[in-house]
Amino acid sequence: MDIGEITRIRDQFQGGQWPQFLERLDITGLRGWRGQTVQFKFPVVAVVGENGAGKSTVLKVAAAAYEKTEESGYYPSDFFLDTHWDTLEGIELGYQIRLGDQTQGFKIRKPTKRWSFPEKRYRRRVFWFDVARTLPLDATAGYARVARLAAGEISTEALSDEFRGHLSYILGRDYENARFAAPDVNANRSVGLLQRAFGEISQFHQGAGEDTSLDLMRALQEVPNHSLVIIDEVEASLHPKAQRRLINFLIKQSRLRRLQIIVSTHSPYVLEELPAEARVLLLPTGEGPSVLYGASPEFALTKLDEIVHPEAFVYVEDRSAEVWVREIVARHQDGQTIMSRIKISSVGPANVVAMMGKLAVEGKLPQPGVGILDGDQQEAQGCVRLPGGDAPERVVFLGLRDQNWAGLHERFGVGAGDLHTYLEDALLSPDFHRWPSLVGDRILKSSTSVWETMSTEWCRVCLTDADRDIVVNAIQGALPA
Repeated sequence: MDIGEITRIRDQFQGGQWPQFLERLDITGLRGWRGQTVQFKFPVVAVVGENGAGKSTVLKVAAAAYEKTEESGYYPSDFFLDTHWDTLEGIELGYQIRLGDQTQGFKIRKPTKRWSFPEKRYRRRVFWFDVARTLPLDATAGYARVARLAAGEISTEALSDEFRGHLSYILGRDYENARFAAPDVNANRSVGLLQRAFGEISQFHQGAGEDTSLDLMRALQEVPNHSLVIIDEVEASLHPKAQRRLINFLIKQSRLRRLQIIVSTHSPYVLEELPAEARVLLLPTGEGPSVLYGASPEFALTKLDEIVHPEAFVYVEDRSAEVWVREIVARHQDGQTIMSRIKISSVGPANVVAMMGKLAVEGKLPQPGVGILDGDQQEAQGCVRLPGGDAPERVVFLGLRDQNWAGLHERFGVGAGDLHTYLEDALLSPDFHRWPSLVGDRILKSSTSVWETMSTEWCRVCLTDADRDIVVNAIQGALPA
């Protein structure tokens, strides 16, 4: 993640510098949606979820927010069709958009056969890129004939130097030229060509990532300022480094041109380049999708192994809490059995833990579960809190300090005098999340190793039976009898 660029775009966005912005969708009557709301809290947002969770529905509803013109835009009927097998009715799509310093709300409905629109609709350039862009050129309508019969070019159009540079950056290759040629057999079926040191190659023979990225760069260089850009499966055909670079490129373009960009993805590499407020997880439940904001990339893309079948899930905020919960459970006489029956998942901020706990206790998730919040968080339905009434790092470090650091020098294999100095020095940092890494830097161990050792020692000398049982009883309560 480019922290500097994220900070710049966040500051500008919070300062109201996007004069046009789609803030919110409310979806009822489409593909299992029952009035759920999706909010867009950042200029570049990734919608993530398993197949069938509703990602494409969100993107298509967003694309239909603005009035369709000759230049761009879409009607809902462009995406949601009545067919021999599907009759769509009872649909209500709610929108909230920002125009300058004004916020407007309106609805589009389809009570029976016809769509009804508000008297006044708002204009904005909308650009939609679906997964069809990933088709090989020779599999796209009209291009097989071009491949067989073209004998020359009528005209050619070069990609701008700026966007050729972006293409080179994203794919990690130096392209000397990039252009689109109109073939003599069909001027409307232009063919992209890339030139590298060994020569020029057409889209008929380019790699899939080159093919899709070249077309995307051509389209994006023509996108006007303030537009809405929507890209389905943004990572398609790209290797991990290219995925990261593409997202960083989109973030910068959004900031420079005040674009709003909404993408769908299944890729952890995409999510890791975005801040928490830019990640929207759609979680299928029996009452339609639940919408979670800020979920960790790991949780958002967790897929259960076909062999491992946990009986219940334990939702925590981060890796630190995950390690600490495991050590707390291990201190119970039935700890080994309990751990074999559960999966502890670090899901992101406290609001995500609270939402997962609520959904679990209401029986809206496929598996039983319980949320375990950090001690400094407020109580929430379906959740318990970790011991100490404070953040895990503060509870563990300060608790061990009160015990004169207990037996940590033996566990780390470091002299007590030196180790105690390193530990006390770490406490001087106001950022308690860094305390394990600051100690690790001094004793040549990873922050993860330091935290695991300290959590184990804290549980040995500081954990009370009462605090242990609060956590363990909550987990046992989630397990099937």
